[in-house]
Amino acid sequence: MLGLIGAVLAVGISLCWYLPGIRAQGANRVLKRNDYWRTAGVYGFCYTCLLIIVTEILWDVVADRIGLTGLKRDILADFFRAALLEEFFKFTGFLLAKRSLKLRRKIDYIMIAGLIGLMYGVVEKAVLGNIAGVVVGLAIPMHITWQFNQGGHWFEYEEAKARNDRPKMQREMLMAVVLPFVFHGCWDSGLDLSLWLIEKESVTAQVIGGVMSLAMVVLGIVYTIRTIKKVCAIARASEPVISDQEMPEPQNG
Repeated sequence: MLGLIGAVLAVGISLCWYLPGIRAQGANRVLKRNDYWRTAGVYGFCYTCLLIIVTEILWDVVADRIGLTGLKRDILADFFRAALLEEFFKFTGFLLAKRSLKLRRKIDYIMIAGLIGLMYGVVEKAVLGNIAGVVVGLAIPMHITWQFNQGGHWFEYEEAKARNDRPKMQREMLMAVVLPFVFHGCWDSGLDLSLWLIEKESVTAQVIGGVMSLAMVVLGIVYTIRTIKKVCAIARASEPVISDQEMPEPQNG
């Protein structure tokens, strides 16, 4: 029952962050409803979510056999279980969806990448079965915002590649692929470290942990709001792509 409630809350809260980018496109939307449903089901759930679940279970089995425990295990898991595995499958799921849908506009790269992140965020929070954790986690929807930014940077990477602009290619590749991994690992490890400090008997450690938690919440909210505003601005500025077949015939005379 808690899992069902968590899933409903996760979907509802996630859509509050996701839909503004679609609505801001107005009449200039290119992707159809079926494109979003197919992306969510095939590339978001069947590919990204299921492969993350399987590989993270394997990670846990290996970690148990090695005997990793405590904060050391948490930090390693934050970077190599969560950040590495999750970001790899979210990114490759996005690339598969992008190729299938033949995306051409930056806003569509952004929305499809964000949808992959939304699907994983929903599944992750629903599995927790902790209503408070679902609400708090989705109030700062990092899986959506990381992927929004990733989609935008990957679009810029491909544009730079087409122009053979190598400096920008390298910069955008870094922003699209490396930064989400680093950001994800630091975010999760920061949360684990602050909780570890709060659970200490030392008042000083508890205060430091509390301040860290509060700072991360504030930074997370600011990052989320700025990302959504940027997505909406790109959406409002986007126009439908006209194919060669749709170009009007030149008029003679």
